[in-house]
Amino acid sequence: MVSSISVNGDAEGLKNAPLRLEDEQHTSRILASLYTMKKNRTLCDVILHVGKGQIQGHRAILAAASPYILEQLTEKPTHELVVTIQLNDDLDIGAVKKLVDYVYTSRLEIQETELEKVYVAARALKMEGVAAQCATNLLERLTPKKALDIRGISRITDNDAFVKQVENYIRQNLAEIFESQSFTSALRVKLEVLYQTSLEMDLVNETSLGYLVLDYLKRFLEECNCNFDLLTEKKHLLYLALDNSLQDCSEIPSGDSTETDLVIDYKKLSHKTFTLKNKSKKLNPASPRVIILNRDTIESLEENVELDWNMIGSIKSGEHTYLAVVTLNGRVAKLSIRLRLNAPTSPSHGGAAADELHSSSSEPELYCSISPMKSGKCSFGCAEFNGALLVCGGYDRVECLKTVEKYIPESNTWESLPSLNEPRGRFDMAVLDGKVFVVGGSNGSTELATVEMFEEGNNKWKTMASLDLPRSYVGVCSMGNKIYCVGGWNGNTGIKQCHVFDPEANVWTEVAPLKTGRYQAGVIELDGRVWVIGGCDSWNCLTSVEIYDPATNEWTEGPSLRQARRGCGVAVYEGRLMVIGGSTGTHSLTTTEIYDPLDRQWITGPSMTTPRSNVGVAVISDRLYAVGGYSGKSFLSHVEYLDFYTNEWTNLVPKYDGIRTPPEYCPSSGSSAHGSEKDMPQSTSHSEKLSKASSAIEKIV
Repeated sequence: MVSSISVNGDAEGLKNAPLRLEDEQHTSRILASLYTMKKNRTLCDVILHVGKGQIQGHRAILAAASPYILEQLTEKPTHELVVTIQLNDDLDIGAVKKLVDYVYTSRLEIQETELEKVYVAARALKMEGVAAQCATNLLERLTPKKALDIRGISRITDNDAFVKQVENYIRQNLAEIFESQSFTSALRVKLEVLYQTSLEMDLVNETSLGYLVLDYLKRFLEECNCNFDLLTEKKHLLYLALDNSLQDCSEIPSGDSTETDLVIDYKKLSHKTFTLKNKSKKLNPASPRVIILNRDTIESLEENVELDWNMIGSIKSGEHTYLAVVTLNGRVAKLSIRLRLNAPTSPSHGGAAADELHSSSSEPELYCSISPMKSGKCSFGCAEFNGALLVCGGYDRVECLKTVEKYIPESNTWESLPSLNEPRGRFDMAVLDGKVFVVGGSNGSTELATVEMFEEGNNKWKTMASLDLPRSYVGVCSMGNKIYCVGGWNGNTGIKQCHVFDPEANVWTEVAPLKTGRYQAGVIELDGRVWVIGGCDSWNCLTSVEIYDPATNEWTEGPSLRQARRGCGVAVYEGRLMVIGGSTGTHSLTTTEIYDPLDRQWITGPSMTTPRSNVGVAVISDRLYAVGGYSGKSFLSHVEYLDFYTNEWTNLVPKYDGIRTPPEYCPSSGSSAHGSEKDMPQSTSHSEKLSKASSAIEKIV
C-alpha cells in the first residue's frame, strides 16, 4: 500500500516530505515473476549440472540462497554470459530441483522417501536451514529398520551432532537393528582372532576387541586403497602382537611356537590374496594378555572419534563370537568376530596333552589403557616431577587454562594440583632442584612475560621475576643450576633473543641470540649444551638445529633434522635425543627422529599411534610419554608411551588381573613383578579363575 507522511503537521512540511511506499506483496510478486522467468528460461545465466541432467537459473538469486554456489561464482569469476557449475554426481537431480524451486517460491514439500536425498543436496549446497529441518525430520522417523540407512547417508559426517544422535539410537537398539533387513544387507566383514588360552578368550571385552579390530581394518583399507571387495573376499586370521595391535597371522615367522597347523593352512591360503605389509614383524607376546579399555578411555575415544572410522556398537552374540556395527571410510558395515584357540593340533606339536596344557596352564595378564587427561588440550607445560607426569595450563578448543594435573604411573590415575596464578597456554616449563618453572606463553589474547614457580608441599604458585619481553611458544630447559629461555613469538616474528634465569638471585640475564629467530622449537639440554631444534621462523617450518655452549656464549649450527617440523616434543631417552611429532605447517606428524651423540646423525624412530603437534613429552623411568597435542582434527586428551622393550608406541599398561596374588608394581620395568613360585596361590579351577577375573574386570571398567 501507499502512505503519505506528514511533517510537523503543516502544509509546507507535507509538501516536502518524501513519499514512502510499503508493499507487502512486493517480495512475493518479484519471486513469482523470477520463477516464471526461470521456467521459461528467460535471462537465465547459470546452469547447474547434476549427473547427466541440468538445471537453469539466475546466478544472483541462487548465489543469495546457496553459499556453495556463491563460492563457486566468486572463486572463479568469469565474463561469460552463462556460467556452468558442476555439482557432485552423487546428488539426486530431483532433490536439487526441489531446492532451486524453493529458492524462488519459499515453499518446499518433501515426501518421506525424498528426505534423505534432499538432506544430502541441502548439505552440498550449504543451505543449512533446509538441511537442519531435514535432519530433525529424519531423527523423528528413526526406527530400527531405518537407522542404518540413515547413518549411511552420504555427507552425513558433515553434521557431527546429527551423526552422534543417530549413532546413540543405534547403540540403544542394537538387538532390534541386528534383526533388520538393513543389517542383513550391509557390507559384511568376517574376522577370526587367535588366542593362546581358553581363559584369555573368556575374559575378552567386546568394546576393547572392537577398537583393535577397527584399527586393523583401517590399516588394511588404507593399504589396499579402500578396495572393499578385497576386504570382504579375504579371510582374516589375526593375532595380538607385541605392540598391542592386531596383525595378520600370515606374518608369523616359520618355526615360531605359535605357527600351528591352523596358521600354516592359513598362510597357504593367504599367498593367493592380499595381506598387510608388516615390516616390523610384531611377534606374539611370551604370555597371553587381555586388553580392557576403562571408561575414561572409551569416553576419550568417543570424544575424539573419526566419524568415518568408528565402532558404533557391539554385542556378544555367542560364547566366543561378537557382532558389531562400524563405519569404514564412511561406509556402514557389520563385523562378525570369532575368537579361536591357537592350540597345537598335530603330533609334532605335542598332541592332546600339549593342547590341554596350552589351553589351561597360562593365566592371561590384564592390560588397560593409560587414563586420559580430563580434557583435550595442547601447547601446555609437561615434565617429569618427583616420579609423576606433570601437565600445566595449555590451550583447549576455547581458552587458555590455569589447571594443573599430574599422572601417577603406579596407580594409572590423574590428580589435581593447585592452579596457575593466571591462564597460560603456548608456553614451556622446566624442573630444577625439585621446583617447577613455567615461563611466558599467552593468556589467549596477549603474550606473557610472567614466570611462576611451584614446589611440592606448597599450596600455590609463586610469582618470579618476569622476562624483559613478552613472548609465546618459547623453548625452556634447565641446565646446571639455571633455566634457559630460547626464542619465541611476540606477535610478529620468531624471536632471536635468549635469556638465562638464576633462581637463587631471581634474575634473568640475556645471552647470545640465536642465528635464526624461531618459535615452537624443541629446546633441551644434552651433554652440557642447549639444543634448539626445528620450529618456525615467520612462516616456514625449519629443519635447522642450533647448539648453545655456555662456556663460550655462542650458538653453532647442529645437524639438521630429516623432516621440517614445529611444535614437536623433545626428550633425552636412553642417552639419545628424541624428537617427537610436531607439524609440517599443513598436517600433524606421527613420526619421530633420533640423534645418537656417538653416531652424530639423525635416524628415523618408531612412529606414534596418533599424529600430535604442540605435544607434551616427558621421560619417567624407562618410558617416554607423549601427552595430548593436536591431531590436525581434534585436541587430544589421551596419552601414549614408547615401550623400551618392544620399541613401539602404545597406550596400554599392565593391570593387576585379580587372579594371582597381587604383584608389586615395578616402575622401572613398567610391568608387574609376579614374584617366586612360592608366592603364587595354590591350583585353582578354571571356573574360580574366571569368577575372580570377572570381578577384577568390573573394578577396572
